[in-house]
Amino acid sequence: MESEVIIIGLGPVGAMAANLLGQYGITTRVFEKLTDIYFAPRAMAIDAEALRTFGMVGLADWMDQHICKSGAELRTAAPPHGEVLMDLSDLAKRQRYGCHQFGTFHQPTVEKKLRDRLEEFPNVQLCLGHEVTEFVESNGKVWVTVRAISGHHTEEYQCKYLLACDGGRSFARKRLGFKYKGFSLPEHWLVMDVNCDDDSIDEQWPRTTIVTGAERAFLYAKLPGNMRRIEVLLKPDEKALAVVREDNTAALLSQIGIDVHQLTFERRMVYKFHARAVSEWHKGRTILMGDAAHCMPPTKGQGMCCGLEDAANLCWKVAMLCRGNLTNQLHIVPDKDKSSSSSEAAQSTISLPIDRGDKSNQLVNSILQSYQMEREPWVTKQTEMIIGLRRLVTLKSPVLMWLRNLVFRFMNNIYGAEYLRADQYKGLMDLHSGFIMHQSPGAGQLFIQPAVTHYRSKKDISNVLLDEVMGWMWCWLTLDVEPVTTLPKQHHAFLSSIGCTFVRVLRSGSSGTEVAQGDGQKEVLIVDDGGHIERWMRQHDCQSVLVRPDRFVFGTMSDKQGAQQGSGSVIDQLQSMLTGDKPLVVAAPSHSSLPVIIVLGLVILFFCLLFLLN
Repeated sequence: MESEVIIIGLGPVGAMAANLLGQYGITTRVFEKLTDIYFAPRAMAIDAEALRTFGMVGLADWMDQHICKSGAELRTAAPPHGEVLMDLSDLAKRQRYGCHQFGTFHQPTVEKKLRDRLEEFPNVQLCLGHEVTEFVESNGKVWVTVRAISGHHTEEYQCKYLLACDGGRSFARKRLGFKYKGFSLPEHWLVMDVNCDDDSIDEQWPRTTIVTGAERAFLYAKLPGNMRRIEVLLKPDEKALAVVREDNTAALLSQIGIDVHQLTFERRMVYKFHARAVSEWHKGRTILMGDAAHCMPPTKGQGMCCGLEDAANLCWKVAMLCRGNLTNQLHIVPDKDKSSSSSEAAQSTISLPIDRGDKSNQLVNSILQSYQMEREPWVTKQTEMIIGLRRLVTLKSPVLMWLRNLVFRFMNNIYGAEYLRADQYKGLMDLHSGFIMHQSPGAGQLFIQPAVTHYRSKKDISNVLLDEVMGWMWCWLTLDVEPVTTLPKQHHAFLSSIGCTFVRVLRSGSSGTEVAQGDGQKEVLIVDDGGHIERWMRQHDCQSVLVRPDRFVFGTMSDKQGAQQGSGSVIDQLQSMLTGDKPLVVAAPSHSSLPVIIVLGLVILFFCLLFLLN
């Protein structure tokens, strides 16, 4: 039995990958050893970049309704005692890339929604209760052996690409012989999911709270509905088997100021957190994703967030490699925002040299290498940041705790609080190497997502986020001018062949009714209400932007270049990359640095000590 892609594992990363591949029209089988969603407490926080991936599969509005936006704070003791060191109560209300910067969620609910949506794709088949026991690559195919958990019978499957989303204990990683390098943090944490039917507890705990007191550190997180997450740092003499007993857990929570009579325990487990990664993310046509490739402590939910971003980065590349001959066949999901003019696209396609000897192998390898090259620097940066934050929260020395609290007080009352509330310490998820047009202004940036007014016709007008009109694959956005008529015919045909959506952006204050044509319209027409797209283009001295399916900028065209020359330099380079005529991956030097928040804290600490000494 053959499919284009096989996925091992149906956690959030595997489910997101299956949704993306289903949307691209790729025949996909998913094998998951468990017959139901995993019960243990895991991820519960999500950021703007990961939330945007849900928009790519049509679940942006659903996720917005199923995350808790209560904000956060850092305290020295459980409320009402202690002091607020960092007030981030408005963090979740702030937006980045059109999504909330921070929210909490109930992972089983989200996983169920992702699985339910897979029923919409006839090209995706779920195989629950099935375990992958072996795989071998031969002649451009991966042969996979699968065993049903309920019996001993095995079956053979084959695919073009095998995506391993099977978690931190990945069978696929071990089968490939990759070492999971890194270290484990020394602390043990008791992690609990609880139900709270008494609303009065919200008076004491109105938002997600990190307590970093002298006795012990712990986290209390508000999740949607009545769900709450509590994570407590255990002392060295506290045994895991004993502390998870309900009576001992209740006594522990009472000691730190949480009224257990208001809570009903659902899950309790003791975790030891790790920071590990493989040095190679793929071998041949087998690719590791999420925790199978990298893991980190769960602060701010970055482990799961990075896995979802892995899926967004990789799946469109695998979709292109699977088809070889790229056409609008990728769009099996109806997209009312796509241009109805597709006759030219149907007659003109771009053939990738897949299964054509050495050139094919080089192209496949370079495109898969771009996945690791683009994702690894961001994952490494987030891991370093999280380890730094964890170490700050779990300090034991009274002197170091006093100095840390002094720094946080300073940051909370002056510049640093805004720095944290704006999530600037995390940095921007920009690409500096890989599948982009290097030297092009703005290339490698995650493109903005402002609210725009969409004109389907003179009367059919709606206010939407930009991603909703950009289509599933590539997108060519042009400010003011008509993208179809200004592109040379061969470039328009090429972009159409890779499923590109053409978007004409009118400046803020313009009336789309004067331009909208209705059913005969050859491009998507929007008005940039807040002027955000215009400012971005002005900042990068361009008139047009070519955006990848994962919403990163491939390259830009300057109005000074002119349509013929400018589009040629961008589109011709993309075509050369896809056909293997131009090197795809350009390596950037790697940089290892301390997390920005640690550096900032040391600088502020220096000035605080200088002030005290004077």
